[in-house]
Amino acid sequence: MKRAVVLLSAVGILLWAMPQQADAPTPSEVDQLLLALYDITWFNNIRPLNLTKSQIERLIPLHERAYKQLEQLMQEEAKELRNRKDEILRIREETSRGKSLPKEFLETIKRLETEALQKRRQLRARVVSEVAAELKPHFTEEQIQYMVKRSKEVLESTRVDTSQLKDDQLYALFVENVFLDARAPELLREWRSKNLEK
Repeated sequence: MKRAVVLLSAVGILLWAMPQQADAPTPSEVDQLLLALYDITWFNNIRPLNLTKSQIERLIPLHERAYKQLEQLMQEEAKELRNRKDEILRIREETSRGKSLPKEFLETIKRLETEALQKRRQLRARVVSEVAAELKPHFTEEQIQYMVKRSKEVLESTRVDTSQLKDDQLYALFVENVFLDARAPELLREWRSKNLEK
């Protein structure tokens, strides 16, 4: 997991941009510029791949399927919180009045957080593995070697020892941090329209 976090930051993930909701405030100029810098890094990572239109058309639905699985997990987590709504609101009121946080409640919340984090990690690992395996036959050997090389470069630039990592792991890291990034479908569509639909 540490390697994935390092790669996320090194690849240029400046912020996790989720699609804005209708009532979300308009991004500031600085936010827009940070997003533009993020996009520059993302486009630079995929440029050498020379993705084909059919590869992009395969990537987008795979990404959307992966995020639906995460969304389902988050809905399950939300259900757990809703089941404890009265208790949470009662304890919030009590703590705002200076009462101590009940030990049992603290233990329960820690357990729920730990379980949620573990489930998310397991789901992410499974989804990354599935998507990487499903995509692999549709990439050329040169594309896969570039992804391996790029992941290795990024990790090594942050002083991570890559000597124990296999090519499949480095390939999966690229898939996870580039193709399964939250903004990937939007950026892939833009890339396709500007480079492949002329």
